[in-house]
Amino acid sequence: MVYRILTNIVLIMVVVTCLPSVSNADQPIDILKESIDQSIRILNDPIYNDHQQKADQRQELWQILKRLFDFEEFSRRVLARGWHKFTPQQQVQFVELFGNFVHIYYLSKLQDKYDNEQLTYLDQNLIGESKAVVNVEVLWKHQNIPVEIRMIKRGDSWKVYDLSALGVSAVSFYRSQFRAVLRTESPDHVLEILREKIKKSEEKVQKQYSQ
Repeated sequence: MVYRILTNIVLIMVVVTCLPSVSNADQPIDILKESIDQSIRILNDPIYNDHQQKADQRQELWQILKRLFDFEEFSRRVLARGWHKFTPQQQVQFVELFGNFVHIYYLSKLQDKYDNEQLTYLDQNLIGESKAVVNVEVLWKHQNIPVEIRMIKRGDSWKVYDLSALGVSAVSFYRSQFRAVLRTESPDHVLEILREKIKKSEEKVQKQYSQ
């Protein structure tokens, strides 16, 4: 039950981060504000009501998420001290596999569960020159849920590296899971777990849209 609730919270966070980056936006909150229409158009475009088009819709959403989300920074924070147990090659594999898991698992859920949720942008707090926190509210299942979006500046753009909703952050949600696994298992085993999760998610999605 608790795991299901936490999973739904992370899904809410994915709704928020499915916003493309706008290169000419100076402020983090501008990046989120100015780009939401494109994501909504993708989610609401009737062409994607055809199950055969769902993979294309998911790929478009994935391209948006990749541009905005810093999966390497997210992965470092998720693994925390465990990051250094991975070789450089394993670190690259972890970032790629973790991103692919989000792609298949959460974006497929987003496609099914998205129902014209609305975002209200509240404010932003700049932390020095390279970090910021953007506060928004998401209308999710008739409830206003505050979401805190943590962003980091990469070159001329801003990237999301963590989100919090209802007191739970995406980083802490996954950190507790991987920390438990790394107490007894090797990095190679962690990578294999991710591969298996991706495989099962792909099979579930294929079965869902083949019916």
